[in-house]
Amino acid sequence: MNNRGVKGVCSSRISTDYEAYDEGFQRIEYNDQTIYFEIGEIQKELNKAEKGYIVPQILYALCKANPKEQIVETNLTLLLPIIQMQTKTKLINKFKNQEFTFKYNGEDRIISIKDVLILPEGYSTYFSLSSEDKKGSIVIVDIGSRTVNLAVLINGKIEKLNTITLGSYNFFQKIKNIENAKGQNFVEEDIKRLIDEGFIKVYQKQYIEFLNNILDSIKPLINLSTYKVIFTGGTSLMLQEYINQLKLPKFKIHEDALNSNVIGAMEASKITWGASA
Repeated sequence: MNNRGVKGVCSSRISTDYEAYDEGFQRIEYNDQTIYFEIGEIQKELNKAEKGYIVPQILYALCKANPKEQIVETNLTLLLPIIQMQTKTKLINKFKNQEFTFKYNGEDRIISIKDVLILPEGYSTYFSLSSEDKKGSIVIVDIGSRTVNLAVLINGKIEKLNTITLGSYNFFQKIKNIENAKGQNFVEEDIKRLIDEGFIKVYQKQYIEFLNNILDSIKPLINLSTYKVIFTGGTSLMLQEYINQLKLPKFKIHEDALNSNVIGAMEASKITWGASA
């Protein structure tokens, strides 16, 4: 992302399997290993600091954002689920004041990372809000693929931060199990595509049940009816038809729900490092 907007969004799928025609794939060659991106399996490790390919994954993202630059010097802002913020030192140590030499799609690259900022998912969306939306008592409900991150703020002051381990991955896993019980042999990585292309039929009641599971998980932590609620995250877009039918007194779906955390992270980075961050 830069001052003009989001420069690239990519899948977190990764493969290290041999490919006979590697030129046909997005790839990083790092530490004597070739890692292919946007194919293969979703990384199952929930703890982002412990993901086995976190370094090449970040290098790939930086190359996507700077496709023509052979040498890149940058600061780096990363997001973690709120519950994982205690692991942020591990990520800082991996990247701060580090230089990486590798190949991106067969071309030599050098990336030098100076400083590192780690922000909580959900809370970072706060920095993307309008001044009006920041007023009063608000709850940001960030529904992602593996977690729901909750940030409660009153006039800009943090009151509560929570993470629920539930997301679209769980939904797709359940759909996969239903379909495989009928004799199919699907994997989680294919379910969204199969739904989008009409190979799998998902009924309204299944989406509503999933949304209710999320709301039931939130109830012991926060009474949403007493706050202005802002839903965000890619999974909120999947559920937006049903979120819009909720009987909450004050709520909305973020205008850019897919990118709100990244937009907020950019604004927080400007505060930390200056407007040119």
